[in-house]
Amino acid sequence: MGNCFGSSSAVDSPQHPSRPATTLPPSKKQRKGEQAFVTDDVIALRDQASTYHEKLVHCAKESQDAYKRGDKGKAHTLSEQKKKWKTKQDDTNKKASNLILQSQNWQTSGEIDLHGLFVNEAIDAATAFLKYWCKKSNSKNRKTVLVITGAGHHSSDHKAVIRPKVEELLQQQDHIYESVNGNGAFKVTLKPSQ
Repeated sequence: MGNCFGSSSAVDSPQHPSRPATTLPPSKKQRKGEQAFVTDDVIALRDQASTYHEKLVHCAKESQDAYKRGDKGKAHTLSEQKKKWKTKQDDTNKKASNLILQSQNWQTSGEIDLHGLFVNEAIDAATAFLKYWCKKSNSKNRKTVLVITGAGHHSSDHKAVIRPKVEELLQQQDHIYESVNGNGAFKVTLKPSQ
């Protein structure tokens, strides 16, 4: 129990049920029909990020316990370790997100698929995608683009998570759009940037 690595802790066990279902996407084996760009490398990165998440949760708990016992030095050390695990988790998830997006060629296709991304990653990707295509709409002679969000079929409760956030983004940026593909995508009319 001396550090937050928890070598004998259940937190390190892949079967540990304490991780919230919405924290990380399920593995490829659980997501039938997943897009081809959610590769084994992406799954491995997400699994590694999940391990880092479990370690940071363990550090947070141990830090709180140490603080309650009055061991503020140990609490601080554990809190700093938690921050390091958070950084590793974020960096690993960023690598996974980049792999998903790089394989899509969205700069030439006019289409981006947000499957396999977390909500914040999906919003960042959709924002960059729309900014790029609005800038290029005159030179590329393209009037519309497609943002594929999914309809929530792969979510744990079969309720869309990314779709409503992307729609909110489209509304905030005053885009003209329509729902297509059984509510799994938005066809966005480009507005040229000035």
